[in-house]
Amino acid sequence: MAMVLSLGCWGLAGAGFQLPVLACDAAPEFAACPRCADRGEIACAACAKSTCSWGGEGKASAIHCSQAAACAKCQGLRSIDCPDCELGPSEASRQARAAAQEWSAQMQAVDAAVEGKPLHAESAHFRISWNIKQVDAKGGSTPHGGMHVYLDRLEALYADFLRDLSALDKDFCGKTHVMLWQKAADQERASIAFTGQSSSTESKLMGKSPVVSIFYDKSHLHEEFELHQAMVHQVAHCLLSNVFDGIWPGNIKGGWIDCGLAHAYEVRYFGSVRHYCYVESDTMLAFEFGRWEQAVLGGVQSGKELRFLGVTGRNTTELSPQEHMYAWSYCDYLLRAHAQKFGAIARAVKTRQGAAEMLSGVLGLTPAQFQQGWADWVEATYSPKKKPR
Repeated sequence: MAMVLSLGCWGLAGAGFQLPVLACDAAPEFAACPRCADRGEIACAACAKSTCSWGGEGKASAIHCSQAAACAKCQGLRSIDCPDCELGPSEASRQARAAAQEWSAQMQAVDAAVEGKPLHAESAHFRISWNIKQVDAKGGSTPHGGMHVYLDRLEALYADFLRDLSALDKDFCGKTHVMLWQKAADQERASIAFTGQSSSTESKLMGKSPVVSIFYDKSHLHEEFELHQAMVHQVAHCLLSNVFDGIWPGNIKGGWIDCGLAHAYEVRYFGSVRHYCYVESDTMLAFEFGRWEQAVLGGVQSGKELRFLGVTGRNTTELSPQEHMYAWSYCDYLLRAHAQKFGAIARAVKTRQGAAEMLSGVLGLTPAQFQQGWADWVEATYSPKKKPR
């Protein structure tokens, strides 16, 4: 049709007729294919009543969702080729379809490793695999809804982490994959297959392609918020290991920032500490978690606090229960009193700088000056009263 119009205009102009310039250059007033308006694709009728219309509290945009991708006609993209013309979909649509197929194939590797049939979704910064029937949270009454609630929560944590570390999206090596299970068998299989360690409760793989796997065991995580708290704690470890360089500071003598930051997010979101920093350790079982302000303040006031140089220089697995508590307090101080410097501190730790060199280079302080500044801040900030959990 376009060719006929062009030749017709050329012939009339050659005969001396005066025509408006736009008569040849403008798009036709009608589409060659009225069904798709020459887009080459139409809405997928099978998805008219969408299987995934999540718009939860955080409203994180899901790039992929396995429940939506289950549509055999459109793989969750909500459009199919127009049956009335041969224009075909746009290049962007073709790329999106290829990406959806590749993503589904990758998620099948998770399906093959576990006994259950988990749901999967992906957002801008996370992948999530989910096999929990329901969670006691708004929107979480179905497995699909619960998965998206937790995906929203992950993106909220990421936004805080980005701000706290003065980081950009480009500073991360890859997305963190979070797996949450209601069956012990799935946790055990997933932890071995994707984190490289056997665990019946919580496990993780650090570095450039982090993975967290958690069993929602009611004898271990009694309430829904404890599952959320466990996820926040473990994902904080993974984000720190991933940002800037893909190096986990917990095994290069940076255990204090690895543990301290994970605990700091627990306290910020939930008011207390409930989780270990690595593999379960018998030495941690007798240590009182909960609120640590009173204990740290008491240490400062009695002159028995642990010194910063004494807490640093150890791997995560080498920290004692009391060192966990002081690692949290030092990170708490840095995040709140030196907020704009925390990212530079993390970079320094990940390049194996010693504590004294890091304090001098980033904060312009000697260890003694830093210690005194922290102690003064603790006395002015922490409450001497033991708060209820």
